[in-house]
Amino acid sequence: MSGAFVAVVAYYAIQISLYGLFGAVVAASVGGLWWVWAAVAWAAVAVAGVRQITAGTRIIATVLVCQLAVLALLVVTAVTNPAGGQLTVTGLDPSALLVDGWGGVLALSIAAFIGIESPTTYAEEARTPRAIATAVRAGVVAAAIGYALCAWAIGVAVGTGQLGDPAAMSGQPWQILAARYGPILPAVAGLVLAAGIVTAMIALHGVAARYVFALGRDRVLPAILGATTTAGAPLGGSLAQTFVAAAVIAGTAWIGADPMLLFAWLSSLAAVAIVALLTTTSVAAIVLGLRERRTSHGVWTYGIGPALGTVAGACLLAVMVGNLHLLLDLAPESPLRHVIPACIIAAAAAGLVWAAILRARKPAVYAAIGAGRPDPLTIPDRRLASLEL
Repeated sequence: MSGAFVAVVAYYAIQISLYGLFGAVVAASVGGLWWVWAAVAWAAVAVAGVRQITAGTRIIATVLVCQLAVLALLVVTAVTNPAGGQLTVTGLDPSALLVDGWGGVLALSIAAFIGIESPTTYAEEARTPRAIATAVRAGVVAAAIGYALCAWAIGVAVGTGQLGDPAAMSGQPWQILAARYGPILPAVAGLVLAAGIVTAMIALHGVAARYVFALGRDRVLPAILGATTTAGAPLGGSLAQTFVAAAVIAGTAWIGADPMLLFAWLSSLAAVAIVALLTTTSVAAIVLGLRERRTSHGVWTYGIGPALGTVAGACLLAVMVGNLHLLLDLAPESPLRHVIPACIIAAAAAGLVWAAILRARKPAVYAAIGAGRPDPLTIPDRRLASLEL
């Protein structure tokens, strides 16, 4: 229950943060008010959220292909036009990280991977557990290779000596494309970027909706949140996320706050929360293996792997929390740096308290938490909300 509450906060935060990013990017490119563009994206996500998963997947896949094409062109352009006329791997030298602010860079890099764990949310809609595991592993590998290639290519194009200069890096990678192909291609790439942000919203909306749907189906939250459409989409969870997003966008616009602050704060909250969840999941795997003596998957699944994950996760969590002031552009001593950890702790505590209340007042509901998951594909989603627990 504690983890579920933190997960809902995390995925609501990362999804809603993108409205600020999208509004700011589009407003800076074509003009207009950021919240108007955010509202346009909100409407598109709201419609996609109540349709079948296959509809959103087609949109995401199409935009992803376009994004990969732009990134591939960026890499090829950069490596065929290196600064100084010579390729170099200096930018990949690990010693370059041993400078002030490396912790903030590491924290931001880890945050960039947030979302690779989300295929597990669709476990009920997968034909086999292996498909989910394959998707997660493929996502990790693809993201790591893509990030590394693009970062290295940009360093090659501008020169590794310029990487620490904010003025020199401003506008990259658009300047790399513009220098070779003129202004049209960067404009197209910008549109692809904007479309990519919207598809990320659609994907994360689906994750957030399914968390709330599962809690509604298990009667942890009001049962109406477990309602589905006739097509099987999580109607209750989707509408709840849509309404919260609308309230945040409207509130941010009403107080006149910078939309990039909305992005920075909520994305940082999500990143820390998800790393905390992954770390505690590693601990849970170890406990489960010891308690039930699970050996069918070998010592790696319930022993070595989770132990490494626990240590790595705890270290990363410490680095991220310790460098929140850099991610949020705060003074090191600012009390605001404690807001994000406090929000996560509050969500975890709320889950514990609500679980204790359910155990005392509704023991049958408490005992059935997590039991609402049917065998994959054997029960249509539209029937899940009517399951009696």
